[in-house]
Amino acid sequence: MRYRLMPPAVLLATLLLSWPSAAASAIPLGVHDGIYTVPVEVNRSTSLEFLIDTGASVVAIPTSVFEMLVRNGTITDDDIVGTGTAILADKSLYRSVQVRLRELRVGDIVIRDVVAGVSPALIAPLLGQSFLNRFPSITFDNQRRVLILSGSAPAAYQRRYVPFGSR
Repeated sequence: MRYRLMPPAVLLATLLLSWPSAAASAIPLGVHDGIYTVPVEVNRSTSLEFLIDTGASVVAIPTSVFEMLVRNGTITDDDIVGTGTAILADKSLYRSVQVRLRELRVGDIVIRDVVAGVSPALIAPLLGQSFLNRFPSITFDNQRRVLILSGSAPAAYQRRYVPFGSR
């Protein structure tokens, strides 16, 4: 069998197209009981380890986290957007308050106005689709143990993180 060498221009184009986008961010993953986690800063006030749950339709926070955000003033009555019925993986139902989280920072990306459900059944917060679906592509690189958020969320929802005092 004969092999043909690929012309350099075709090889370069192939490599560039398969390489993660320049707009991609790689966020180190942790693991808790076999589930990937990422550190998330909520409303510029609290950093928590969120379980990544691609099957959850929304970000979900435990009641204790909701109460802490109310106490520190980063969630107000204006941030409550409604109530709904949540269905857990075990098919059980519960009433849930839905809130607007003004900012979630994961790595160097900040996504604004993320809907979250408040769950009395949760112990750890979940990073669900109301955050993840803002990106054209999410990838888990198991070898490097990173979450890659590729492409750009619409500008209305995203900005690069700039620490206070460096603006």
